[in-house]
Amino acid sequence: NASGARRERDRLRTRLSEGDWVTDAAVLTLFERLKADVLKRERDYRERQGYCATARRLTEEARNAYIAKLRATVRQYGKNLKALGELAGLGVDCPPPALGGVDLSLAHAGLEVRFDFDRKGAVGLNDGEASGGQQVMKSLILLIALLMDDARPGGFVFIDEPFAHLDVANIDRVGTFLRATRAQYLITTPVTHNANVFAPAQLTLVTRKKKPGDDWAPTIGVLARAV
Repeated sequence: NASGARRERDRLRTRLSEGDWVTDAAVLTLFERLKADVLKRERDYRERQGYCATARRLTEEARNAYIAKLRATVRQYGKNLKALGELAGLGVDCPPPALGGVDLSLAHAGLEVRFDFDRKGAVGLNDGEASGGQQVMKSLILLIALLMDDARPGGFVFIDEPFAHLDVANIDRVGTFLRATRAQYLITTPVTHNANVFAPAQLTLVTRKKKPGDDWAPTIGVLARAV
């Protein structure tokens, strides 16, 4: 009714006149500036959301490509190990690890390679039962398999004294394996009476230490195998 409307009008007038209000006209300018800042931040947020979505997609694609490459690399390495094992006349087993899409499974993934010498049962990489010759064969197979691909069937390998502490039979076995791999090697060996050590070499360089009182070490001896 009219009287109630008048009372509400008077109450609002009293509140406006006696209340604590901001009366500075600059507050409108501040309001517009803050409003513009909010709108700008909202636009920036939406734009960065787009960047984050793109980065998330690219990261996931790169991650999937990495896992696929990792699986292919492990698969090829396993094939290389088995091929070298056949050349060496021994069995090599390298089951593929579980490479899932979870970071934890990737962090704990690893290769378990086992060797079967003379059909006496498979042994692992650090099996204390393996002889010196078997340890050398395991190391050579693991190393050369890393360097093999379609373009390079054996790669280039530097090996420091692979025949050290081996008996005659194992020296012959290692030498036969080295020749069969089609890899290139740079091998060091101390002076020895066993000429079979030099059997895999097509080029042998003989070096000697400088004698006391001499200015230079003796000239390097060169032995080239006739092809």
